[in-house]
Amino acid sequence: MQQANQLLHADGPLKRYNLSGAGRPEEIPDTAALVAYMHKLREAERAVTCTHLVNFLKRHHRPWLDVYLATKKAGYPSLLRLLQRCCHRHGFTRQKAVKSKKTQADLEAIRAEFAADYHKAFDGFSPDTVINVDETGMTYDMPPHAIWSVRGGSAKIAAGEKNSYRMTAVLAVRANGEKLPIQFIMRGKKGGAIEQTEFDDLMTVPAQKKRLAMIHRAIKAFGRITPEEIRRSFAKAIPKQ
Repeated sequence: MQQANQLLHADGPLKRYNLSGAGRPEEIPDTAALVAYMHKLREAERAVTCTHLVNFLKRHHRPWLDVYLATKKAGYPSLLRLLQRCCHRHGFTRQKAVKSKKTQADLEAIRAEFAADYHKAFDGFSPDTVINVDETGMTYDMPPHAIWSVRGGSAKIAAGEKNSYRMTAVLAVRANGEKLPIQFIMRGKKGGAIEQTEFDDLMTVPAQKKRLAMIHRAIKAFGRITPEEIRRSFAKAIPKQ
């Protein structure tokens, strides 16, 4: 601090005496190409994850990757930490999707208001005529829970990268505990262009099998619900004052 005034008013050369590139070298080979690849994915509005970076190293620097994994006690976790530090150094930040929730007091007030309106509007209806219908979304091929984004910038990913594949299960139950058959809703057209042009791939599970597996799981889970649980759910959702 005593020499601050002299340093600020120095009229000598302002050349840096530290050589460019000094310091600890990058352990990852060709980091510039890796960063350029990340920016390319970002420009295409892709959700950039460490999986993309590992695949890049597999394609372009497989010998280095094999040696690195073989020399580390915990190879893959060490590689992920190395990639995370590299991303932070080059201006990327890790982002996660967040959800907002209402307080418990707000939820109880909404339930009480709805129950009062319901019993006033549908007074006199027998339990077998009261049907609750719930459209439950079932998702598969989920998007990554966290992506790499430029620090200070927006997420900038395409809509197809944000959302998973989805179909809807329409669940209907009567207030007396009776369950109605499940109705499954999905996008697609039988015999459409996708079915006519796609090739069989033994390494990839087709979307049709994924949807069928989800349907079987939904039917099995819905079958575990007992009539007594359904009646208790109605009593909890629309309690009588």
